[in-house]
Formats: sequence, structure tokens, C-alpha cells
Amino acid sequence: MAEATMQTSDPVPLPLSEIKACREALLAYAPPEDVVKRLRTIEGQVRSDPALYGQWLLAKGIAGNRMRLRGEALGDLSEAADIFAQSGDPAHLAEAKREAAVAHAWCGEGREAGLDLLRALAESVAAKDMTGAALAAIEAGRLEIEMGRPQFAAPLFEKALAMEGALLPDLQRRRTEVNQLQAIVDQARKNTSLIPTALVFYQKIEPGLTAAPPRLRLLAALERARCATLQKNFDEAQRHVEAARDIMQREVPPKDPESFEPFEIAEVEAELALAEGKFQDADEKIKSVIACFVDQDLAGREVKARLLWAKALDALGRHDEAERNLSQALRRAVIRGLIGHADQVRGALAESGGSENMTAMDSLAAGPAAQDLSRRFVRRKALGAGGQGSVYRAYDIELGGEVALKRVNLSGLYDPLQREFAVETARTEIAAASRVDHPGVARIRGLIVESGGDAWLIEDLIEGATLRSLMKGGRMPVDQGLDTIKKVAFALSAIHAAKIVHCDLKPENIVFAGPAQPIIIDFGIAVLDPGRRSQAGTRAYMAPEQRRGGRVTPRTDLYQLGIMSLEMFGVATALGQKLWLHDNGVKSALLSAGLNEPCIDLLHSLVAPMQWLRPASAADVARTIIDATRA
Repeated sequence: MAEATMQTSDPVPLPLSEIKACREALLAYAPPEDVVKRLRTIEGQVRSDPALYGQWLLAKGIAGNRMRLRGEALGDLSEAADIFAQSGDPAHLAEAKREAAVAHAWCGEGREAGLDLLRALAESVAAKDMTGAALAAIEAGRLEIEMGRPQFAAPLFEKALAMEGALLPDLQRRRTEVNQLQAIVDQARKNTSLIPTALVFYQKIEPGLTAAPPRLRLLAALERARCATLQKNFDEAQRHVEAARDIMQREVPPKDPESFEPFEIAEVEAELALAEGKFQDADEKIKSVIACFVDQDLAGREVKARLLWAKALDALGRHDEAERNLSQALRRAVIRGLIGHADQVRGALAESGGSENMTAMDSLAAGPAAQDLSRRFVRRKALGAGGQGSVYRAYDIELGGEVALKRVNLSGLYDPLQREFAVETARTEIAAASRVDHPGVARIRGLIVESGGDAWLIEDLIEGATLRSLMKGGRMPVDQGLDTIKKVAFALSAIHAAKIVHCDLKPENIVFAGPAQPIIIDFGIAVLDPGRRSQAGTRAYMAPEQRRGGRVTPRTDLYQLGIMSLEMFGVATALGQKLWLHDNGVKSALLSAGLNEPCIDLLHSLVAPMQWLRPASAADVARTIIDATRA
């Protein structure tokens, strides 16, 4: 695919020129991974310039969506839109909103995509930008296809292409023509009288496809194969499928196993096999297609594929499987608000005799927990796992930003008391974090408990290294270490002012949002009433009163802060080692690390075995460090 080749070895040009080059490469279907690598090379040059950084984020967001990293893409596009809104750049703001709509529409989030398109259209009209208005209309047409309403898509494409004053790039015009062909063929599945219209339109756009990117030619070939299948010209349909496969293999070889082209071809092959009466072949082919669409969270495509699979299963006499499959399709369509697809599934269920259960299934599919999780969040990738469950990076559609989704494992707990304890722990975490408003304390936004399933904590996404990872390189520089202790102490002061004892302060629970911005996370075992007894925590960091199940107070957290502080300066603190710093060897190690006498005395007091010997408050700890390090 020569027109999309990325030359990363050339000298880096001016940032704006490079961003434009990357955008042109994306329009020509260049590998998005290569585009992102190229953008990374100029990141440092654009961050200080809001206008350039906004355009950089826009290009990165488009590439991220092509890489199926929708959460990250939506985050980049949202940040870009904010920059353009603040700088008064309506054209780029409209473009950022259009691209966000693409990301939402791709996985069937019609409401969110529609709202973004309305904003894009409004900005374009206000700026008298007819090209922008035409592009918004085109994306609205693509959204209608994803929603299962191709009859509304084709007119939108037609009007956009004919819009006076709109100067669409040639590649965008060719892409829109292919989309219009897809909409007409989709309608022809229900109304075969439209097949001649589709064929005439294909002949009209075919000459222009010669110079189009390979992917557009591949998609057009697949739609031509669908037309032949609907006409029962199976040999001709197979020729067009082979033409599409030839384009894929010779011009757009997949760079990874998740490339869509093989599955798009397999879907058309399944349609052809079903039309030929080769039901077993259709069954085998469509299963891998559905697995791909489920994995990539492409709801509209998944529902269409399940409709096809249900036909093959019915033809094979596996009626119960077919009905279960349609039930899953209906659930998916209703949850995502895919109106057109939901109506098609209801029709298929009625034909199969499963209509008596449709109302119940619609009700179940639209349940609050299912809606909150499936419609509100775009899960991107796992961030890690702990004793309670996994943590995922996700895009929160409702709040318009990235969050961390923390799963609290409940589905495997048969004991009602264990389930109740797990949910109560999650609620404790919310109650604790919601009391504190401080830049050094992570926020918890809410809790969703699925009916019969797991619970999910919605937390601020804090990207950065943990204190544990920073300590792996050896002891920290004294200035950095003391600054970290001071800031964590101030954050602890806010926590304690809210009548909370964290109880699990350790290096894994301190995350750096920036080089000098430590944030305390994980309030899962916090005590909301200081003075209560508690034996929960990480044993290596527990204060003596905590290990014996005594009453915990803010000074319990100060002991844990002391243990972490010793580790930061290279003093081993394995459980059982004498930490009371009369040990001259420990004091010598701290002196050699660069700490002065007042700071050593402070650490000495933090790890005192009796609470009353520790500092009176976390704020006192921070102020002592300030006084001890003042020039």
C-alpha cells in the first residue's frame, strides 16, 4: 500500500508539518501504530503550544481509535476539544467532536455519538464551514448504519456529497460513496427490488475506486459479492469474495491477528454459504466473526452477525441454540440502544416462536446495572490485579473522561456473608474517599453492583509510577524522598481531618501523577471511626497496635509512613527487625543517605512502638520537614 507508507527514518520536520503528514497518512489508511510512533517523536515539541498540542492530540486520537483503543482515543479527543473550545477554534473543535462520534458509533453508542455530531454540526454552521457540515452529515449517516437504520443513512450521504460549498477531499468522497453503497445493499437484504439500484450505484463509483486506498476497494468488492449472493449468482459472488481476499493479501496484509479484514471477508463468506444451503460451513465461519466483534465491543456488527448465525442454527435444527443466540442479540441491541437492530431481532424471534419472552428479555437487558456498565464505560485495558479483583482503564462516557474501574469479585462468592463483607468493603472505600477533597488523595466516584454479578468501583485514573517502583532503583535522593514524605503527610492530614484512618499505607498505595505529585489510593480497609479496633492491613507495614488487633488512630498511619520513609532511604524494614532507631547502624545509614539530625529524629519518632511517642499529627510531620530543610 504505497500511498500509506510511513518513512520514520527521515529527519523530523516542523511539528505542524509533521502532524499534517500524519493526518494525511491516516486518511490514506496508513498503519495507525506507525502514525502513533511518528507522533511520539514530536510530542516534546508541541506540549508547550496549546494550538499544536490540540492538533497533536486530535491526530493521536484518530490513530488510537483505528487501533481499537477507544478509551484512550476518547480521552485524547476530549482533551483536544477542550483546548480548541478555549482557544476559539471552531473548525478543529468540530473535527474533534466528529472523530469522537466515530469512536462512539463504532461500538454502537448512538446517543453519545449523536450528541457529539450535533455539537460538530453547530460549530461548523456557526463558522459557515460547509465542508465541516458535510462531514458531520456523513458521520451521521455512518452512525445510522451502525444503529441498524440504513434507510436513513443513504439520503444523508447523498445530501452531504451534493452540499453546495463543501470541498470534500477526494479520499473522503470515495469513502462516503462506499458507505452509501453499504447502506443501499443493507436495505436490499429486506427489499430485493433495491438490488438493481445497488448495482447501478456500484457501476457509477467503480471508476473512481481505481485510485482509492485498498481498504475501500476491498469493502466495495464485499458489497458487490453481497449483491450477487442476494441474486443467487453464487459463482459471481465467490469471484468478488476472492477479489477482496486478493486485495487483502497483496495490498493490506494484516499486521496483527486482530485485523478486521479477515473477519469481514469471513462474514460475507458465511452469508454466501447460508444462501447456498451450506449451513455447517456458515455456522463454522460466523462463530469466529462473532468472537472478533464481541472482543472488540462492536455491538452493531455483533448483532447483525448473530442474526446470521441464528438462521444457520435454525437450518441445522438447533432451534434452542438459535433462540438463545437471538436473546443475546436482543439484550445487546437494547442495552446499546440500537433501535433498528433490536427491531430486526424481535422480528426474527417472532418468526422462531420466541416472541413470548421478548418483553422479559427487553426488561432484563435494560436493567440499571447493565446500562451503567455497558453503555457508560468503554473498557480499554487491564491495569493490574489485587486481592479483591482486577482494575481496568476505561472511558467514562457520562463524565467525559478516563477512569479506573476496579472489580470487586462477588460472582464466585457463594457465602452470603462473604458477599456482604466484600460489598461493605467497597462501600467503605467510597465513604472514606468521598469525605476528602485534596490533590494528594484519589477520588472514588461511585459503586455499581451488578445483579448476581460483581461490583465495580469507579475511581480516578492516576497514571504514573508507584512509590514501590521508584524505590526499586535503590534509595531515593534525599530531597526527593523528603518532599514525598512531606506531601504524603499533608494528604494524610486531610484524611485524618475527615475522621478516617487509612490503615494500609504502603509504597504500592502511593502513585505519582507527576514527578513530584504523590497521591494516596485504596481506602478498602480504612476505618471511618478512629479508635475502633482493627487487625486489617499489610503485615510488613502494620503498627504494633494494629498487629495485635488494638485501637487504630491517625498515629497508626504515621507509623506506616515511617516504615515507608525508612525504605525510601535504603533502610531495610523486614518484619521482625528492630526499628526503634537507637540502633547506631540505622542512624549511620540515614546519615550516609544525606539526612540531617532533625529528619532522623523525626523518623525515629514515627516508628515508635507506642502511639503517644509518635508525632501528634501528620501536619506536624510535614512542618517538621519544612523546618528541617529550610536553608
